[in-house]
Amino acid sequence: MVERSVKPSAPSSMLRTLSTRAARLVAPRAAAAAFPRTAFPARSFSVGIGAGNYNTPGFEPSVGTPVPAALGLQKARTWDEAVADGFKITPLSEVFKGKVALFVVPGAFTGVCELAHVPSFAKNVAAFKAKGVDRIVCISVDTPYAMNAWKNLMGKNAEGIEFYGDTSGAFAKLMGKNMDLSAAALGTQERSNRYAAIIEDGVIKILNSEADAGELKVSSDDEILKSM
Repeated sequence: MVERSVKPSAPSSMLRTLSTRAARLVAPRAAAAAFPRTAFPARSFSVGIGAGNYNTPGFEPSVGTPVPAALGLQKARTWDEAVADGFKITPLSEVFKGKVALFVVPGAFTGVCELAHVPSFAKNVAAFKAKGVDRIVCISVDTPYAMNAWKNLMGKNAEGIEFYGDTSGAFAKLMGKNMDLSAAALGTQERSNRYAAIIEDGVIKILNSEADAGELKVSSDDEILKSM
C-alpha cells in the first residue's frame, strides 16, 4: 500500500531509445524516440492523504483516495459499434469495480507504450490474476477508435487487457497527470503522464508515477507486482 513517485529530472537529450529490458519484450524493430524531454513540464507527482479533495486547486489523488464514480471513459470499439450503442460512456464505477490493475500511457501507437508498457502487462496477466486482480485496464487520452485499432494491431501483445479512451482528457486532469506533449507531435490537447496503479472497489491502493512520460521505471508491470 505504498505510493511511489519520482521527481522530474533535468532534460538531457531530445531523443530517447528503448531500454534493454523493453527491447527483449518484443520482436526487434526500430527503437524510435519516445518523447522529447522538452515536452515535459516540471511538476510534483505526489500529494499526501488528506491534503484536500477534487475541488481543491492543485489536488492530486494519492493512495487512499476514492476515484469519483460519475466520470466516464469510452471503451475501445469501432465507430459502427459506438454509433450502435449511442456513444455510451462507461462510468468509472464500472471500470474500477473489484480489483483493477491500471496503467495509463501518453498515447496509442507510440514507442515505449507499444513496444514495452502494454506487452509487459499482457505477459503478466496470470501473475496479476494470482494476486487477486480482476482486470487489467489501459487508458490513454485518445479516441475509442484509435484505442481499438491499436489493440488489434498489437494482437497477442495486448491480450487480457481492456482499453479505454479518455477522449476529453478529463480523467488525466482528475488524476493530476495532464501535461502538454505537443512537442512530441501528440497534438494540442493535453495528454497524460505515464503511471500505474492498483484500484480496489474505486479506491487507490498503489500509485506509481513516472518522472516523465518517456520513462518506464516505477510504472512497469514488475514494479507494480512487487508493490502488491
